[in-house]
This record gives sequence, structure tokens and C-alpha cells, in this order.
Amino acid sequence: MKRTRWAAVLTLALLGGARLALAQIDPDFGRREYMARCAVCHGMDGKGNGPLYASGFLSRRPTNLTLLAADNGSVFPLQRVFELIDGRQTLPAHGPRDMPVWGDVYLVEGAPRDSLGAFDPEIYVRARILALIDYLARIQAR
Repeated sequence: MKRTRWAAVLTLALLGGARLALAQIDPDFGRREYMARCAVCHGMDGKGNGPLYASGFLSRRPTNLTLLAADNGSVFPLQRVFELIDGRQTLPAHGPRDMPVWGDVYLVEGAPRDSLGAFDPEIYVRARILALIDYLARIQAR
């Protein structure tokens, strides 16, 4: 009986620790992607005030990402944002590109493998970009 009670207490303690560890992980993939890839230039709040700009490393202020919809007649410019993030389709008439080509970065990093093999690399790239775009759409100024 004592052994069963101790096993139950140990199991509850381990589950509580695992639950605490999972609570520490941000389940919002788009937000995590933004914080890992974009916040250094665009800032934690998306307003173009990231540490690379504040330190003088960037010569031009990054775009205020919270105003994308406001600057486009209150419509979030999904296709344009996708193309800018992906960056693999260059448009020479639009001038130099200051931002990394995330489509290439994601492609090189590769898709994770599952029990059936690797995911399609292009679907993986698109999914990461769309998760990021979802987050950007949610931080638009109201």
C-alpha cells in the first residue's frame, strides 16, 4: 500500500513538473517565429524599434509592422507580406532588399522528418511563413 502511494505521489510530481515545463513554451508558433527572426530588427512590439536599429547597425528604420493594414486601406496585404518574407521572387523595380530571404533560410533549414519521411520542403516553407503572417495580422493597430 505504501509503495502504491509513493508511486502515485511521484507520478503526480513528475506530471506537475512536465506541465510546468510545457507552460513555459509559447504555443503560438507565429509569435515564436517573429520573436526569433524578426524582433531583432522590427522590435518586440513590431513598431520598427528593434535592437539592431537602436544600436545604429541599420541605416534605415525597419517597417512598423503594426501598421501594415492601416497603410493599405484597412486591409491586411497578405500576398505582399508573403512575398516580402519569402523573398525568393525578386522584383528588381522595387530596389534593394534589406531583409533576409527567409524562404531560402527556411528551405535550407529543412523540414522535420516524421515516420513517413520528410515533409515537402515547399509546404514547410509556406507553413512557417503563414504562421508568421498570422501573427503579424493579429498585431495590427486597431
